[in-house]
Amino acid sequence: MVAGCGGDGGERVMVPVRLLGDPCIAELLDMAAEQYGYGQPGVLRVPCDGERLRRAVEGALRKGGGHGQSA
Repeated sequence: MVAGCGGDGGERVMVPVRLLGDPCIAELLDMAAEQYGYGQPGVLRVPCDGERLRRAVEGALRKGGGHGQSA
């Protein structure tokens, strides 16, 4: 995912697929859908700064990696 609200910039943050169901990550995905719609080409952009996205990913990993312990 790319964190940022527009322009060519943004910070890339790798998000394991297993974390997409985590409530914090899902909230960011909902925000992206509201702001950009569902037809984003290429890398998924979320409307927040890189620090917030990293904290959400790290929190989801600490909680057990989303949907269980499998990688």
